Amino acid sequence: MKHFIIGTAGHIDHGKTSLIRALTGRNTDRLEEETRRGITIDLGFTYYDDPNTGIRVGIIDVPGHEKFVTNMLSGVHGMDMVLLVIAADEGIMPQTIEHINILDLLGVKEGIVVITKSDMVDKDWLELVVDDVKDQLSESFLKDSPVVVVSSKTNEGIDNLKEMISKKSETIEDITSDSPGIIPIDRVFVLKGIGTVITGTQIEGTFKVNQDVFIYPENIDSKIRSIQVHGEDTDKSYSSQRVAINLNNIKKDDISRGSVVSVKDYLLVSRLIDVKLKVLKDSLYTVKNKSRVRFHVASKETFARVNLLDRDELKPGEECYCQLQLEEEIVARREDKFIIRFFSPVITIGGGEILEVKPKRKRRFREEGIKLLEDKAGADLSKTALAIIKEHGNEIEFDMFTKSLNVSPEESSKLVEELEDNGLVVFVNNIIVAKDYIVQKTSDIIEYLEKFHDNNPLTVGVPIEEIRSRFFKGIEAKNQDTLIQLIINDSEIERVGNIIKLTKFVREYTEAQNKQIESIKELMSKEYRTYKKDELGVGMDLIAAIIFDKILVELDGEVLLYSDLLKAQDDLVKLFNRNEKIDVKMLRDALDTNRKTAVALLEYFDSKKVTKRVGDERILIKKGV
Repeated sequence: MKHFIIGTAGHIDHGKTSLIRALTGRNTDRLEEETRRGITIDLGFTYYDDPNTGIRVGIIDVPGHEKFVTNMLSGVHGMDMVLLVIAADEGIMPQTIEHINILDLLGVKEGIVVITKSDMVDKDWLELVVDDVKDQLSESFLKDSPVVVVSSKTNEGIDNLKEMISKKSETIEDITSDSPGIIPIDRVFVLKGIGTVITGTQIEGTFKVNQDVFIYPENIDSKIRSIQVHGEDTDKSYSSQRVAINLNNIKKDDISRGSVVSVKDYLLVSRLIDVKLKVLKDSLYTVKNKSRVRFHVASKETFARVNLLDRDELKPGEECYCQLQLEEEIVARREDKFIIRFFSPVITIGGGEILEVKPKRKRRFREEGIKLLEDKAGADLSKTALAIIKEHGNEIEFDMFTKSLNVSPEESSKLVEELEDNGLVVFVNNIIVAKDYIVQKTSDIIEYLEKFHDNNPLTVGVPIEEIRSRFFKGIEAKNQDTLIQLIINDSEIERVGNIIKLTKFVREYTEAQNKQIESIKELMSKEYRTYKKDELGVGMDLIAAIIFDKILVELDGEVLLYSDLLKAQDDLVKLFNRNEKIDVKMLRDALDTNRKTAVALLEYFDSKKVTKRVGDERILIKKGV
C-alpha cells in the first residue's frame, strides 16, 4: 500500500490547524498551552483516509509563529507535499515567506496553495488576494501549484481540496522498500506500563516488531517492542508514515529530538561535513568565514562554524562549496538538505545540500579541495564516487564507500564494477583503490628503488616497513599490504620475504667480496659458536648481504654459519629421537659448543615453533624449520 504525508506551512493565525480539523475532524493541538493560547507551538499529527485512492494521508501540522520555527523545521523533513496556508484577510506575511524559503531549500517539490478564511472577505477582495499570491509565488517552487480557496468554518472548498490532494498523491512516487528503516526522532516520551516511546516521520525502509535497532549518535542497542501508525498497532512500518515505536532498553533521557533510529552499522555520524551552501537572495545578512550559525538537518538542531573554502564572505543570492564544523554529532547522508539560521537574530539565512558526511578537513583556497567538492555535487555518480575515493586518500573500504555515497550495497557493487571496467579503480580485499593512484605510487616506488639499488649494491632491497611508512603513511595498516601487493602484481617490483626490490636487480659480489666471504667461512668453521659481527672484520653491509643469502644466520644479535644451523637442527632431532625432553646442557654437549650458543639456538628454534619451552626444558613440536 502506498503511503503519503502532507504538511502545513504558513504564517501564524492563518488557519493551519483549523484547516486540518476541517479535513480530518481532529484537532492536532495537543498541549494545554496551545489550547489556552490558541496557537500551535509544537508539531501536531493526524491523518485521514482518501476515499478516491485508498491512501491513508498522514498530516503534519507545524507552528507558524517565528519563535517556533525550530519546531517547524524538525517536522518538515519527510513531507511528500506541502499545503501552504495563506489567510484571505491578510495575504502573504513574513512567516509565509520564511516558510517558503525553508521548503525550497529543503527540496520540497510538490505543493498546493490554500487560501483560508474565505468567509471573512468579499469576493472582490478574495480575487485580489489570489492574484497577489500567484504573483508573489511566481519565482518560487510553488509557481505552478494549484490554488484552492477554502473556509474551514463553513467547509466551503474542503472537498475540492481533498480532490486536489488525491490527484497529487497519485503522481508521487511510492518509495516503500525492504531496506533498513530510518526515523529521525521528533518526540520522546514515557507511557505508564509501556515504557519509552519515540515518534517521527519514517523516511526510508521498513521496521518490524521484535527487530533489533540502533540509536544514533548515542550508539545504543535496542529492540522494537511495538509499532503504531496513526494510533493503530501494526507489525510493520514503512517510509512516508508517521510512526510511534516502543523501544526496549531505552530511558527517556538517553535520547532526544534529533536522534535517529535505524539498524547498526548503517548510518554515518560526524561533526564535519562537506556542503553546497546558498544564502537566500533576500537575506539581510551575509555569511562570513567562521560565522557561527544554527544548523538544522532532519529533526536535529545544533550549532556550526562555516568554513568558506574559496572566499571570505558569502553574500545574499550567492552559493559556494564549504565545510561545516558542527558542535555536536549529527546523523546525515549525502544529498540530505539542511537549513542554517543566523545565531542572532534567529532568522533563516540559507541552506543547502550535504555532499559528504565524513570528509577530510580541507585547507582554504586549495583548488584540489574545491574540485573534489565540485565533483561530489554533480549529477554524475561515477565522478562523485571517484571524488569520495580520492577524499579518503585514494583508497576506501567498500562499506564506507557505500555509506558515503548513500546508495544500496547492490548499487555500490554495480558502480564499482563499472569503474573497474573503465580502468578507473581496482577492487581487491574489499578495498577500492583509484587506478591513477596505483600508477603514481608504482612510479614513485620504482624511482626510489632504482636510487636505493644504485647507492646500496650489496643490499637486496628495502624493508617493507620502510615502504609502508614512506609511501602509505596515514593509511590503515591492514590496507597497506593490499596496496603494496597491487603494485607488485602490475609492475617490475617484487617482494622477497619482508624485502621490496626491483625484479631486475641482481646482487653480484665482487672478487674481493667473495674472498672476504671465504675468509669468514674459514674463520667461523674453526670453532662451533656464535660470533659477534665486529669479529668478522668486514663491513656491516656485507654481513647483512650474506645473512640474506643464508651463508650466515643471525641468532640474538650474533651470527652463526648457516651450515652449522642445519647441523644443529639435525642433532636436535636426533636428541629428541632418544629423549622426550631436552635442556640447554644436552644440546651444548651434543654440538660440542658453549652454553651461550646452545641457548641462542634453542631460542631460535622456539621462535620458529620447532621447539617449545616448558620450564627449563624443551619439547619437540615439529622436525624442521
